[in-house]
Amino acid sequence: MTDMKRHILLSLLFVLLVVMGGNASVLDSISFDARLGYALGGTVPTSLDNKIRHINSFNPGFNFSVAAEASYPLNGQWLLHSGLRFELGSMDVDSRVKNYDIEVVRGGETLDGVFVGNVRIKTAQRRITLPIQAAYQLNDKWQLRGGVFMAWLTNRRFWGWAYDGYLREGTPVGAKIEMGTEPGERGDFDFDKNMRHMQWGLDVGADWQFSRRWGAFAELTYGLSGLFKSDFHSVQTLRPIYGTLGILYKIK
Repeated sequence: MTDMKRHILLSLLFVLLVVMGGNASVLDSISFDARLGYALGGTVPTSLDNKIRHINSFNPGFNFSVAAEASYPLNGQWLLHSGLRFELGSMDVDSRVKNYDIEVVRGGETLDGVFVGNVRIKTAQRRITLPIQAAYQLNDKWQLRGGVFMAWLTNRRFWGWAYDGYLREGTPVGAKIEMGTEPGERGDFDFDKNMRHMQWGLDVGADWQFSRRWGAFAELTYGLSGLFKSDFHSVQTLRPIYGTLGILYKIK
């Protein structure tokens, strides 16, 4: 974690402690809930340009989240909402591409250039996420939330292969290398070590309390940080974008 990220996190925690510490009955004011959700989405390009010609198949995988969250009243109908989430995210997408920038390995040789053909990408992530949101209580049933999130990846995977096409080394007019469909003929890649340990972005949501204890929620997270480290350029910039639907149980 960089010094700037560490300072931001410590500052947010300090402000939270000051706000809470100034009220002796703060624990009596906080409401707690447990949440279970299922997410749809994945890691997508910042722009779907003409390099991606067709999505052959898409499997969002088994993406769910378990969370313990809390709300602290600030002023009137405004609240401070935060908590901890454990999230699983995965994706399996097969695309038809043209002039797609990529670096692959075939037969022990690293090849870098632009590819025309099919690309299969698989990702798998485990995250511990800290949301920090401002919430507005519309009435006794509805609450709207919005803010930021920071996530630490405890496990990260990104791998796949380029197949049934050809690679032009270096530039679109470079040497042409045919890629087959079977292992040894196709170009494989594994970019686990190039992924960021930390992600951050925007987080908005809504809660519907349909009974005294039970409710439902919807959440949308948009990653502002790319999936990969800033010095990595072997594939185009990808961002985590997920929409989550789930149930919540009000503990207090």
